[in-house]
Amino acid sequence: MKNMVCEETDHGQRKNMKNSRIYTYRNSSASISGPRLLGFLLAGAGLLALISPWIIESGSSIEKTIAVGLTAGLIGIILISLSSGILLDFGGNRIKHFQNMGWMKFGDWEKIPKVQEIELIHHCYQSKNIPNGITPTMSSKMTRYKCVLKSSDEVILSLDFSKEKEAIKAMEEIQEMIQ
Repeated sequence: MKNMVCEETDHGQRKNMKNSRIYTYRNSSASISGPRLLGFLLAGAGLLALISPWIIESGSSIEKTIAVGLTAGLIGIILISLSSGILLDFGGNRIKHFQNMGWMKFGDWEKIPKVQEIELIHHCYQSKNIPNGITPTMSSKMTRYKCVLKSSDEVILSLDFSKEKEAIKAMEEIQEMIQ
């Protein structure tokens, strides 16, 4: 295997190490929803609370205002840094589903069969939102691109991508790693 230096992509990346056989897949569907959205709101509220004493005159002490702003901002930054993904170690034939907070990854390694084949599948489906009485019920045709990792007799894992170019790039990187 030749030496590799790789750059980061939206979904996946190789570790920037010589002869790396570890692939990182990050789920982009959770880009700005749930806890991350709350994190952005809290960080913004914290920033607003920190600058408010210079804009608005109020009766509360500056120490309380700063404490509230810093606390909201810190909790917001922690929530923004939350993410999840999958580490695939092709050298050791193992997988790690991880939760990421800042620079720390939490999760346990599990053994998997040796990956022998990778296949790209186009998955088309009809998507529609749940009627709630407020927004119109809309539907659209969606296409997901799946990189399916297979052993000799079973599917090991399927990685979902929203763009075909990302899926092809991931497939090429993984194919190079499993050789």
